Amino acid sequence: MNNPIKKYAVVGHPVDHSKSPAIHQCFAKEFGLSIDYDKIDITPEHFVDAIHTLRHQNYLGLNVTLPFKAEAFAICDEVSSTSKLTESVNTLSFIDGRIYGDTTDGIGIVSDLTSKHVTIKHAHLAILGAGGASNGVMYDVINASPKTITILNRTQVKAEDMVKRWGAFAKEKGVELKAIELHAFNAQGYDLVINGTSSALIDGSSPIADHLFQSETVYYDMTYGFDTPFILNAKNKGAKYFDGLGMLISQAAASFTIWHKLKPNTTMVAKTL
Repeated sequence: MNNPIKKYAVVGHPVDHSKSPAIHQCFAKEFGLSIDYDKIDITPEHFVDAIHTLRHQNYLGLNVTLPFKAEAFAICDEVSSTSKLTESVNTLSFIDGRIYGDTTDGIGIVSDLTSKHVTIKHAHLAILGAGGASNGVMYDVINASPKTITILNRTQVKAEDMVKRWGAFAKEKGVELKAIELHAFNAQGYDLVINGTSSALIDGSSPIADHLFQSETVYYDMTYGFDTPFILNAKNKGAKYFDGLGMLISQAAASFTIWHKLKPNTTMVAKTL
C-alpha cells in the first residue's frame, strides 16, 4: 500500500505572492520526497477556525506568515524555548492531536545577512515595528551580538514593551536595547535598519520617510517579492539593500528540517527563484 502524500501549506493574508511552495518542493526533490505544499489565504477573523480545519484535513504542518505569527503562538499546545521568548510562531506541526509551534525567522534573517557579508556583531541596529515579525527575529539577532538595537514603533509603549520583554536576555548578551516612537526616527548612526512592519502590504507605504534614508546604512526588508517603498527609498539613496527572500529560504530550510529531520541545501534554491 502506497504511503499518502504528506500535506503542508503556508498560511497568511495576503499569501498569493508566497514562494514557499516552490521552495519546499525544491527541498523535497533534493531528498526524493513527494509532498503537497499549498498556499492558503486566511482572513484574520477566521484564523483559529481555519487552523483547526486544516489540522483535521490531515495537514502535517504549516508555515505562518504575516499577520498571524502572534496568533499562531497563542493557538499552540506546546512551543519551543525560542518561541516562548519571541511569543511568535512561524512553523506549526500537528502531531498526535496536538499543535506544536516554533519560530525559524531569526535563524533565517541572521543566516541571510551573514551570507550577504553584512556584519551584525558590534553593529548599531534599528528594527522598525514591534509586532510578531520583529519579535520573531529578536532571539537570534541578539545572539549575533550587535552593540545596540533600537526598536521603533508607531506607538512607543509597544516598543517599550518589546524592550522589557527582551531586556534581561539582551543584558546577558551585552546588547543595549532602546525604544523610540517611529516618527522620531533619526537615521544617523545606524549600520543596519531592518523593516519588520507590513506597511507595504497594508497601505503601500514606507514606515520611514524617504529623506531619512542614508547611503552608508544597510537596509533590510523582511517583505519580498516586489520592490517595497522601503526598498525603493534605499535604492534611490544609493544604499545597500536586501529584501526578505534569502531570509525566507533560510527559515524555510529550518522548518523543513523540523518536519522531515533533513537539512536541505539552500544555495540551489536561491539560484532557481
